[in-house]
Amino acid sequence: MSKRIALLCLACIVAVPAFAQSAPFNEKGVALGHVHLIVKDPEAQKKLWVELFGAEVAHAGALELLKLPGTIILLTKGEPVQEGEPTADHFALAVRDLAAIKSKLAAAGIQLSERSIAVLPEGVRVEILEDKNLNVPVAFHHFHIFSNDPALAQWYEDIFGIRFPAGSGFPGGEVRFMVQQDPPRVATKGHVFDHISFEVKDLEEFCRRLEARDVKLDMKIVEAKQIGLKVTFVTDPAGTRIELTQGLAGR
Repeated sequence: MSKRIALLCLACIVAVPAFAQSAPFNEKGVALGHVHLIVKDPEAQKKLWVELFGAEVAHAGALELLKLPGTIILLTKGEPVQEGEPTADHFALAVRDLAAIKSKLAAAGIQLSERSIAVLPEGVRVEILEDKNLNVPVAFHHFHIFSNDPALAQWYEDIFGIRFPAGSGFPGGEVRFMVQQDPPRVATKGHVFDHISFEVKDLEEFCRRLEARDVKLDMKIVEAKQIGLKVTFVTDPAGTRIELTQGLAGR
């Protein structure tokens, strides 16, 4: 699954360079990346993202991509794991008009919880935050990770240079954490929200720094030399899969 997803992501970047993340890198050469979901019915999921959030459909050969300000959503057809609650619980969008989004959600039979979480079909969980000063109707806001380890946030700060609280000031959005002891969270691999992602300025150098800190790669770097694109995966101490890409920013 890892190599297949990596190759799909490379294809996405090649075919639609104008849609890629353009946030600047931080001092560690890192910015937030894209969203990748594993769903049984990509067509139904695509329809919802277009109708509810105004996602634009783009094509990369046989692949379809959903474009929102600040991110690309890639849907992979598959049978997601159902057991347990994964560490990557949800991702979040900022919206300019919350009432309008609530109305669209209600029309689709989707309620917004007290925690502002909308559960889309197949268990895709999206937090909706209102920002009336937003210059677009909808934009990516943050990834949210749950763990029983209070030190996990420090790991992300050490590895990726995320500043806290709330991972604010990070290029491309935020990474947020919540400590949860019960029930314990499970690894994300194979779940509907299979992994989070970061774009890296120099992937090979970054991976050398990871290995110097005893952070092992889940797979060798997949490289398309003719277009200067590279992809790999690592897993955080709590079991969250993390895709690392080079060649997405600025395209």
